[in-house]
Amino acid sequence: MRTWPAGRPPRGRTRCWRRSSRWSRVPARRRLLPSRRRLMPSPGRALLGLAAAAAAVAVIAPAMLSDSTISVAPQPSTSVSATAEPTAQQILLAAAVAVEKAPASGDYWRTATVTQSMLTDPTRSYVIERTRSLETWLAKRPDLQYWRIWQDPGLKPATPQDEAAWRAAGAPTSWRYPKNMKTENLFSVPSKPLEAAAGERTAERLYGTWKGTAGDLAGESMTWKQVRAIPSEPDKLRSYLEERIGRLELSGSGMDVKEARAHILLRDCVGIISGLPASPKVRASAYRILASLPGIRAEGETTDPLGRRGQALSYQEEIEPGLFTHVQLMVDPSTGLLLAEVRTNTTKLANGRQAELRLFTSFQAIGWTNDRPELPTHRN
Repeated sequence: MRTWPAGRPPRGRTRCWRRSSRWSRVPARRRLLPSRRRLMPSPGRALLGLAAAAAAVAVIAPAMLSDSTISVAPQPSTSVSATAEPTAQQILLAAAVAVEKAPASGDYWRTATVTQSMLTDPTRSYVIERTRSLETWLAKRPDLQYWRIWQDPGLKPATPQDEAAWRAAGAPTSWRYPKNMKTENLFSVPSKPLEAAAGERTAERLYGTWKGTAGDLAGESMTWKQVRAIPSEPDKLRSYLEERIGRLELSGSGMDVKEARAHILLRDCVGIISGLPASPKVRASAYRILASLPGIRAEGETTDPLGRRGQALSYQEEIEPGLFTHVQLMVDPSTGLLLAEVRTNTTKLANGRQAELRLFTSFQAIGWTNDRPELPTHRN
């Protein structure tokens, strides 16, 4: 089994990672959520063999016990202590049971995220942290409007050490980046100057190609009809995803094609769970496919960037040859909600200091609602 230290999309596909930290206005079609889509790198050849381990595991109750462990009712051949730390498989299967009970329809499919990303200043002297809140409201009914609502609360130095370096540099409030700046593909070079000041909450009505769009999968836009046609059984969903992945041209990616396809399968399952308006059964099957993948590890109960408690799962990606990222998924098994995804890389600053560059995507809401968006005064 290949070992994957921490973050990489294969050569020719690095835009996926760079795009995840881009903070220009979200362009049309492909960016319902800011941190996924397209090809992402492989966590190893072991992902290719989707084991049937989920079938051997007993029904896992979605509720959490008072001591924050998962309630497990094993088959006679399985011995699992109710007080033991849950495995990644148990967490994912519990989430599958819970998400099957989610509402299956509504007026709007709503996703709400808060994303925090880090990048170096143009001189690579310190690290800047920036945040964006983003909501998308997608409606199947023709009389309802598609909306995107966002706000940028501003930029600031990421740590006290970065703040000291920022003050030593004159405490700038804007940053202009050279086009040829070396970033190690950890973030995209901003095309416009970045401003420290907070932006106004803004709404944008989505027209044109957005109409009739229900999201995207494997980098391809999906209609509502196509989303409804996604098979809900785990084995059929896996075959459906692998058939779509098989149509991608990956030979120029610089990676082993089988590894790349295996990792896209993982990322597509995460994409279904985190944003695609598929049925609860499809979302549950995506969790069950993830539960069958080796290479995903349980890290115990933790707190997500918004302060919510959940179970942490992790795996590793290679984003450039020899450059890796640690990926952590935080899941609430009692609701089946993906709470957050955190990617962590390290980079060397101009003074030689090793600094972390993290990308947090916290999911505040994923699912159907009959509510209406609270639209701000400022609209594009």
